[in-house]
Amino acid sequence: MKISFNKLIINKAAENDPLTSLLRQRLPEAEVEVVSDSAPFLNPQRARSGSLVITHQMGKFIKDFPEAPGTPPCGEKYITTLLNCPFSCSYCYLQSYLDHRQIVVFTNTEKLKRELKTVLSNTPPSRITTGEMGDSLAIDHLTETTANLLPLFKNTETLLEVRTKSTNIEHLLRPPEKCSSRLSAIEGSDRLLVTWTLSPPHAIRKEEHGTATLEDRLVAISKISRSGIKVAIRFDPIIPFYFSRDKYEEIVKRLKKEAKNGIYRFELGILRFPPGLWENIRSKYPGSAIMRGEYHRDFEGKMRLYRPARVGIYRNLHRIISDHFNGVPVALSMEHNSVWEDAGIPLP
Repeated sequence: MKISFNKLIINKAAENDPLTSLLRQRLPEAEVEVVSDSAPFLNPQRARSGSLVITHQMGKFIKDFPEAPGTPPCGEKYITTLLNCPFSCSYCYLQSYLDHRQIVVFTNTEKLKRELKTVLSNTPPSRITTGEMGDSLAIDHLTETTANLLPLFKNTETLLEVRTKSTNIEHLLRPPEKCSSRLSAIEGSDRLLVTWTLSPPHAIRKEEHGTATLEDRLVAISKISRSGIKVAIRFDPIIPFYFSRDKYEEIVKRLKKEAKNGIYRFELGILRFPPGLWENIRSKYPGSAIMRGEYHRDFEGKMRLYRPARVGIYRNLHRIISDHFNGVPVALSMEHNSVWEDAGIPLP
């Protein structure tokens, strides 16, 4: 199901931006309110389900991922094209970063493009993702962010990575020509990487509210792979309570079947709680299954699963992936070099 909105709250500074016009065109029945200051609408008491705030990004669009001491460089940056997500995953880290649930789209895209050109012309990273502060594809059919940015990656060594738990991919594909069963992708798709976060079905049902089912994500993966677009997989977060070697091996076997052109990379990460998130979830959902296990607070202030248990999960998953996707890179998310080594995963 495609996400839509019934009200647009437009900051006057963004009123005449091309992206604002596109959103109004794509949502012709939405109520429109133009305001001089959109900040009050980000207040939790004023935020309203079904509304979209349209404004300008006043800070930098493109940022470096923070790297903790002793962890390998991730080789990527992220772009904040929007804030928040229409899905309601119980463990979402945005709960600890943002004090509102309002979805915000930044429409001063010319500023973004200038930043992006500078980044790509200096020391370009291996990947730049739009999926750090919200799902990359959930409303991409409305914003056309992916198609708008892709041409800037042409003839570079950098991939535009979009991360999702949705199946909102049709706008990335063109209908096959007559007498052809092969799907074709949008222009510039050789520099596009679509990354799906996957979990066992019962974890999705219980914890990833509003997202696509595992089966539907696998169907979408098949379509994207057949089109020739690169596919990557994130098992992140792995929720220890829902971890089962058999369940994850079933997922990897299905990926082998559905991803006809293979998997570009896997990234593994066990659920961790940034400062404030543990307390927030414990307050909202006392006794929640996602908090079961032996956790401790690390030097960054995050609550993490006891290290030997983490290493055991990583070892199991790495063996499963190696059995079915031998030679495909496997990376750990936000883990110390020594955890990589103990899990038998080569450092990048």
